[in-house]
Amino acid sequence: MNTKSGKNVAKNQKMVSRRSHEPVKTNNYITSLSGEKPGWRYGAGGAIYAERFLEGRLLCAAYQDNGAPVAESGEYPFCSSAGFQPSFDLVVDGDSLYFGWEHVGFESRKISNGAVQGTLTLKHSIKPLVLKVITSACGNGFFKRRLEIINISKNTSLGLTSIASLCGILWPMKSNLENNLNDQRISPYSAGYFQNISHGTEGNFTWLDLPVNTEISIGSTRGQSGHNSPFAVLRNNVYGGYFVCQLGWSANWRMTFRTHYENGINLALNGVKLVFSMMPVAPAPMRLIAPGETVVAPEVHFGLNHESFDSAIQSQHAYLRTYVLRKGTETPQPVIYNHWGYMGEEVSEEKLLREIDIASEAGAELFIVDAGWFGDKGTEWPFTIGDWKAGNRLPNDLFPVFAYVRKKGLKYGLWSEIEGAGPKSKLASEHPDWFITRYGKSVEWILDLSKPVVRDYIESEIIRLVERYKLDLFRLDYNRIAMEGGFNLVDGHYENTLWRHVEAIYEIFDRLSVRFPKLFLENCAAGGGRTDVGMVSRFATTWVSDCLSMPRTVRILNGMSMALPPEYVDRVFAGFDPGNTETKMHGIILAHPTLTGLTPALAEANPEFMECVKKYVGIYKNFIRSFHRQAKVYHHTPVIPGGDGRGWCALEYVAADRRRAVAAVFRLVNAEGNVYQMKFRGLNPAFTYRLRFEPGGFFAEEKGFKLQQEGMEIELDNALTSKLILLTAEGKMPVCFIQDNGTLE
Repeated sequence: MNTKSGKNVAKNQKMVSRRSHEPVKTNNYITSLSGEKPGWRYGAGGAIYAERFLEGRLLCAAYQDNGAPVAESGEYPFCSSAGFQPSFDLVVDGDSLYFGWEHVGFESRKISNGAVQGTLTLKHSIKPLVLKVITSACGNGFFKRRLEIINISKNTSLGLTSIASLCGILWPMKSNLENNLNDQRISPYSAGYFQNISHGTEGNFTWLDLPVNTEISIGSTRGQSGHNSPFAVLRNNVYGGYFVCQLGWSANWRMTFRTHYENGINLALNGVKLVFSMMPVAPAPMRLIAPGETVVAPEVHFGLNHESFDSAIQSQHAYLRTYVLRKGTETPQPVIYNHWGYMGEEVSEEKLLREIDIASEAGAELFIVDAGWFGDKGTEWPFTIGDWKAGNRLPNDLFPVFAYVRKKGLKYGLWSEIEGAGPKSKLASEHPDWFITRYGKSVEWILDLSKPVVRDYIESEIIRLVERYKLDLFRLDYNRIAMEGGFNLVDGHYENTLWRHVEAIYEIFDRLSVRFPKLFLENCAAGGGRTDVGMVSRFATTWVSDCLSMPRTVRILNGMSMALPPEYVDRVFAGFDPGNTETKMHGIILAHPTLTGLTPALAEANPEFMECVKKYVGIYKNFIRSFHRQAKVYHHTPVIPGGDGRGWCALEYVAADRRRAVAAVFRLVNAEGNVYQMKFRGLNPAFTYRLRFEPGGFFAEEKGFKLQQEGMEIELDNALTSKLILLTAEGKMPVCFIQDNGTLE
């Protein structure tokens, strides 16, 4: 449908997501803007994003979070054309292509779950390129943007030097700036992001005040999207408002933020604005585009909110659940048991059968055979990855093991690090040319998925394993650090491998999802090395960290449940790991739980310990899981400082109908005092709630209004302890209440 008439293509649609069963705000529309500066206005709920096409450039015109469009005269932060900000950046063969475009056409259409999508087609005036700018308005204040680059040359490849899928200007401010900034003693804007980049330190969220006229960048350089994840929250410290953004990319990336401030004699230019961009990063050319080929740039997911930090995160979760994270939502998330705990890589059939008994007794629903199943006795698992056949540790292969899993009523899965090959593997010796090369030398461990023969082999091996063992779950790990990637000589250029590697792994798992629609896919990359939504969207659940230790594991859950809905966040309980058992269980049942290392054998199990584990597995399966996929998450303590986590952490999950909720208060290390005042945020004040407290299992009853306004004191006099509170609304909603439109019912 063409929108040149200026009519809205979709408005006031009410819909419920089939996947999440959660009400989704779908008042989405696209309006074409005519005049001297033609453009397009995208509306998603109360958020509006506007672009204008001027002087061969697609410009970011305005972001608005209150539902009212900005007047054309107020769309541009500065009066001069030099102040305009292009909405993307593109460099091909070293030439800047953010300008020089010709408008070809614009089309819009309705897509799934009430969203609307606009496709702007541009043709470059010099380069043989067509660019499709595809923007979707998806409700809840959120949008999706991707760029498609088409080489229309008949005989010349083009080298993609760099690309920023989205650039823009947020919150330009002019009026009474000096007074509102309190004589510049506060920063106009702040950026929230995960500050740690190392393995095991994921989810360490912090706020950084953005200094005036200084560019700040965050990103990854290790060849993966990284243990910090391409996720950020921008905040207006003067007039309020949040901007949440994610880059769906599983290799190196960068986000940049700059507070641009002018106060010179040219009054028309004076003011402050926040300039941002997000992009994949690799040495150029990062991708060669063959004649007639279309290359899709990483998707950007972004949204606006002017209510609260909690509301911004909840809106993002609703958007991700409905439009991005689609895998594994047809069945409940299973409680998983991983064999690794007491056994490690020296697996045997006898040991695995013992572990299956433990898993069944604990209430697990799916058993995973982890690393080591493919190696011979005495070998270290990393050195033989790539040889995906059972070694002499398992002379009868895995068939008796999986048959016993079925007999116990569980499902089963298998681990693989399919993108790598160890130096002692047969694959490495038979195919030395299958590895990436850098600076003229082969790089151990990392297979080159940019080569079709390698890509096809990897896909065929996954298919073989799934079909051979009739797997319920396939677990993908990726422990390799590719750094800047490798280089292949293509058409006279040293093309970098990272882009094609990401393309290949996405395509493989997209096809696998079609071929095996019931296969449960689990994503892991040395824990949280690939928690970007590009990767997560292709899997049912994701390991966000390998770290199991208190208190850091609580901070990991706290932070990663901002970037991802909690049902996609896999956390692991290891019985032998030091710490309070009930507190550790509180942490994993708020995420997607995996158990390991409960006891060396069932006959050696501590009965009290096992009863505790089973109690919390039951709480997850029978209470939390019933509303986990629709839960609104409230982060009472978004920033947890310290090396491993200091002070307190409080999390609250509330069902969409607000009749059920769960909250946990954790005392970490070096907390001040013994009491945390827990004021609930998501409850219905008109309800009366029945509360169950753990540890202890005692009950109470209280009005929702009092729990919100006054809260309750949670007293914990010992570090690394916690209190879990389960809430259920008693009775029915009062007969008379005020509806959204102001009427009584």
